[in-house]
Parts: sequence; structure tokens; C-alpha cells
Amino acid sequence: MNSIWLGLLITELRNIASTSYPCNVVMSVNNVVRIRDNIISIANECSSEEPQISRLLLRAKDILFSNNQLGQGMVNPVVLGEIIFGLDYLAARQDTKTKLPVPEEKLWSYIHPLIKNVSKKLYEDGHYANAAEDAFIELNDRVKHLYAIIKPGEKIPDGDTAMTTVFSTNNPLVEFCNRSTETGYNKQKGYMQMLAGAMSALRNPKAHSNAEILSADEGYRRLATASMLMYAIDEAVEYSGITE
Repeated sequence: MNSIWLGLLITELRNIASTSYPCNVVMSVNNVVRIRDNIISIANECSSEEPQISRLLLRAKDILFSNNQLGQGMVNPVVLGEIIFGLDYLAARQDTKTKLPVPEEKLWSYIHPLIKNVSKKLYEDGHYANAAEDAFIELNDRVKHLYAIIKPGEKIPDGDTAMTTVFSTNNPLVEFCNRSTETGYNKQKGYMQMLAGAMSALRNPKAHSNAEILSADEGYRRLATASMLMYAIDEAVEYSGITE
């Protein structure tokens, strides 16, 4: 895989993500086609060694952009984050040249500090399922804490109920962006569903099957997923003007 080509695509997508409101970024048809083609090429190149990342990229590139009335591409910020994570992961793996059971410090720099604090030691000791579980417990605890700040004295919901209550599309306690537009509404809905789904599917990997043993790679992917969601909550807290 051409590391320069990969790096240029990561830089371009990160520049889009760094804007105040990525969902308002408008791309020309030619740029949309070019970015999609580059993502497809990278996904095909990594399909044998990193099939899950390849599938993520091929799925995500189809929903990264939606067309406005002028036929221009509007960016889906949730999907943009997923693609950047996948490309960052490939770039980091390419830097190491060999698959290591524990990521180098560069890989840990992509993990949210709150997740890193509760999961890094467990992960490095080989307790991948425990590390993943604690990451999503930390995510759950933070959202419950936000509920307690906004609704002091009330019974605090847990798990997917906490996510759908705090980040509700109709009457949210915490907003990710301006929901008055279709794009803003979809962003709120998307993150709410991702957070609720994470609580149902990923919070307790050990409980899903007594025989389930997470690999180092799968454990890290789950930490990265928890981190992506935690960083999204950072943005929502800032946008909503909440002091934690």
C-alpha cells in the first residue's frame, strides 16, 4: 500500500473533520468521486490482511456523502469519523510493519484519555475482553453522570435507555449539533443509535458467550469504537454548554 497516497487521503479527510460543522461541508461531484475511488482502492488493497477494515471502508464510502439540491456532496460526519479511524488504523499498522499483540504508543494516542485510563493496563496485560468492557462501562458512566447534572435528584437510567434518553432526537438533554436541519437531526439520531447499540452489543463481551475470547486486534477495535463515541460526547458537551 502506498503510504504517501494513504497519508494524503487521511490529511484531506481530517481537514474536513476539523471544520466547526463538518456536516455543512459541500464537495464537488468530482471530489466526491475521487475520494470514493481512493477509499475503494485502499479497501481492496487491505482486504486480505485487514478484512474487517476493508469491509468498513467499502460500506462507509457509500454513505459518506449525500447529494443536495445542486447535486453536490454533503458530508456525513459520523461516517467520516469511521473512515478516518479505519485509515488511521491501516497507517499505524503499516508503520509497525508487523502485527504486534499490543499497539505501540502511537496507536494509543488515538484512544480517548478516559478510555485509555481505564483500559490500557488491562489491554497490555492481555485482558482484551476486560479492557473492552471497561471502556464501554466508562462511556456508560459518563452519560449517566451527564444525566445527573442535568436532572439532579431524578432516577438515572442505564445502558441503552440512558443513551436514548440523554441523546433523544426529539427532546435531548445533550445535543451534538443544530437539529433544526435534516443533516443535524440525522447526526443526533445516528450518534444516539450508535451509543445505544454499543451498550447492547459491546458493553459486556464476556457475558455474550462464555466461549468468546477477544483477540488483540478485536479488543483494540472496540477500544477505538468507544473512543470515537467518547470524543463525540466531548463535542456534544461543548456544543450544549454543559460543565461536567
